[in-house]
Amino acid sequence: MNKEIKSKQEDLELCYGMMNGEIIHISEVNSGILQNCLCPKCGSILIAKKGDIRKHHFAHYNYENCQGAQETALHLLAKEILYQEKCVYLPYSCDNQDTEIKTFDDVSLEVRELGLIFDALGCIENDKLAIEIKVTHEIDDRKRQIVVNHGIQMIEIDLSDYLNGEKNRTEIVDAVIKSAPRYWINQLPTHESKQEETDMINKATITGFKLASGYSRKNNCNFESNKIFVLEPVVNKSSTNYQVSACGGYEILQLDIVDQAELIEKLSSFTFPVDTTLTIETAFQRNKCRPVVTDVNLI
Repeated sequence: MNKEIKSKQEDLELCYGMMNGEIIHISEVNSGILQNCLCPKCGSILIAKKGDIRKHHFAHYNYENCQGAQETALHLLAKEILYQEKCVYLPYSCDNQDTEIKTFDDVSLEVRELGLIFDALGCIENDKLAIEIKVTHEIDDRKRQIVVNHGIQMIEIDLSDYLNGEKNRTEIVDAVIKSAPRYWINQLPTHESKQEETDMINKATITGFKLASGYSRKNNCNFESNKIFVLEPVVNKSSTNYQVSACGGYEILQLDIVDQAELIEKLSSFTFPVDTTLTIETAFQRNKCRPVVTDVNLI
């Protein structure tokens, strides 16, 4: 986090607290110590300060070293709204200049897929939409590349203009669902090109493959684990919790492969490692969107 953003966050008054598992706005409580209202970031008891001079805000009762609570609270509130409302307006697209509301059967939070964590994942039948909430940081290049490469439908909702906490919950609901800026991370394909966009060609160095099967006592069923192993450059990705001082080399990425005789015969003829192009399709497996390698060719 750069010094400018950090300084801006430290100057912000905390306008949101956590009460009974939900984010509340300072306008929803009376002034004074609130034993059941906690800081969304550190969990400390909050005091509601609603005087006539300063802007109404929360303060920590007996803890002063909490930073970034306003950002955390707004991020949590946005995810909470998506979970409760189960709908969102989509951004404009190149083939549709009208906004469209997407209503979900279910919304899951903090979903882990492809080594990534999505803020929210809305599902309706076999259709899924990943949703990211931007408060101070947009998605990084690595995450964006994986989303694009694997054809994941994703939007990012920009709430950076709401960080000052001047909007109450009702206004934030409107911002998250409809009025805040939002963008496609992976532009939805047009009807004519949808099938073409499903198949993606990626250059990759394959280090090997493995076909395996077995029996899962947990799920009480047989299973198959067909994997191809690909070299992926180590990414210099820092976070708010740690900083990468140096890195280099490659990591091994495991991708699912289809169990087809022609593909397996082709892989068996290779001498590894080998440079190839992979044909990757996005498939739903166990209600999750996963990349599956359907063909491999030498470069």
